[in-house]
Amino acid sequence: MKMKANVFSLCLLLFVACNFIYFPHVTTALSGAGPVPVSDGPTLKKDERWPLVSTEFGEVSAVKIRDGSNGSYYLQFITLNPRALFLPVYLHSEMVFYVDSGNGTLSWMNVEKDKVQQVLLHKGDIFRLTSETVFYIENNVQSSGYLFENLQIYAIFPGSEVDLQIEPQVAGVYTPVHDLVLGFDDQVLQSTLSVPPEVIQELRGAERQPLIVEGQPEANSTYVGLWGIRGLFGRSKHIEAENKMKAYNIFREDRDVDTCFGWSATVTQDVLKHTYFAVFMVNLTKGSMMGPHWDPNTAQIAVALQGQMIIQVLCPGLAGESRCKNSRLKVEEGDVFVVPRSQPMAQMSFNNDSFVFVGFKLGTKKENAQYLTGKNSILQRLDRSVLQKSFNVKNMTIDGLLSVKTENIISECVSCAEEEVAKEQEEAAGGGGGVPPEEEGASEVPPQEEGGGSGVPPRKEGGGSKMLPWKEGGGGWGSMGGGVMEEGGKYVHVH
Repeated sequence: MKMKANVFSLCLLLFVACNFIYFPHVTTALSGAGPVPVSDGPTLKKDERWPLVSTEFGEVSAVKIRDGSNGSYYLQFITLNPRALFLPVYLHSEMVFYVDSGNGTLSWMNVEKDKVQQVLLHKGDIFRLTSETVFYIENNVQSSGYLFENLQIYAIFPGSEVDLQIEPQVAGVYTPVHDLVLGFDDQVLQSTLSVPPEVIQELRGAERQPLIVEGQPEANSTYVGLWGIRGLFGRSKHIEAENKMKAYNIFREDRDVDTCFGWSATVTQDVLKHTYFAVFMVNLTKGSMMGPHWDPNTAQIAVALQGQMIIQVLCPGLAGESRCKNSRLKVEEGDVFVVPRSQPMAQMSFNNDSFVFVGFKLGTKKENAQYLTGKNSILQRLDRSVLQKSFNVKNMTIDGLLSVKTENIISECVSCAEEEVAKEQEEAAGGGGGVPPEEEGASEVPPQEEGGGSGVPPRKEGGGSKMLPWKEGGGGWGSMGGGVMEEGGKYVHVH
């Protein structure tokens, strides 16, 4: 194993040097923005992300947020403009990411496979990179023929492969390869690379570049960018073979819940089978709700992709023994939010727009959350006489409560989000509601559609989102999975 690691280190050094010799612009350093501050959560607005890199070709920002108890989570948001290149870095941590928009190429090499591998990235893809991996990313619209669109990637970095919630996160989750090479003395580099002194001096004297630059101008930038690597590893046979690899797309995943009011899906297998991560997505149509539920094993860290939503979060505990309080969270597109482990929640979309979010949590296999509805509801499984004593009501009341065994974990809930906002405003005005007022303007009910009458827009027949023509064979997002289509760049559920 030690010999294998040494071989990898030498290959890495050669790989980096070859790219520097032929492509001197690959001399990058992270922005001097300093360490990412820690937010106490449970939400963090889009404009509060910490900037790491910003150039005319793209940007990287980061979030570190606590879950309200012991855990903290580190995320990065990478945006590559058309033809942009995210220069090679060396990972110190596992990295799991989701592609929110655009298309690109991920190229990487790690200690397990001593050859460069590639995978094409598309909207909805999920991928994992292990620690000790060198990787770079291209927005390759020019060579792929796709529309000119930004490539947006949301990544999470655990401080440990065993536990996402480890507190002391690595200050820098990756290092530019420039620093890996030029950290050695000149004599060491000359002896290792067998190059004259002037080559080393040229490397040291080259102007540092930001992490994101313009990619190669040639039509096939991937081929040019890998010229040096192919010279090391034997032309293109390895790379062409690895190009057959595909990322796993969440829109192909079987749904955990699927109704005309929304759906949810969780990915744990395929590219995530060797990690402790799971990735999930929830799509709520207009005026809908994912009913009360909680995850007993892990906190959930999520990013809002579209729309806005109210989350009602309970803080269970004996009276007087809990330091947290029940709360309402308003979440908008681009916000990051955390729900701690075992805290019950209900998620409600507004009447005027659907809401979509993607999230990360621990989980090596699919484990159902605990719900208050459905055949596996804790209310259905408890003895009725015990429930009657617990609530101190008549048996007939309990019978009525349990008589409807609905499976609609996601159901219609017209104006529920609006009513939660109104309650919060009343509590803030009265000063006795226990929920602190939000920042100015943060709790306003979103603009309503024309003809809404008393502040609530009329419900369209059927209660769901705007319906689109159904394609034969399941429609879906392009050709991927039934039940979701894209309209104007937005996530729209159809049934």
